Amino acid sequence: MSDSTLQCRLCGAELSQGLLATNSRNCCLNATPIAGTCPEHGPVGPHHAVEK
Repeated sequence: MSDSTLQCRLCGAELSQGLLATNSRNCCLNATPIAGTCPEHGPVGPHHAVEK
């Protein structure tokens, strides 16, 4: 994803991109990186993040 602001595809809320939004994996069983944190849905992957 680029440096533009991302929003949640599910609800349209702006995603926070702090320590959770990295290219690292959540755990060894989950290969999905975290794109950002939605206030409604929590951490979301890149498949739920869209550019504003």
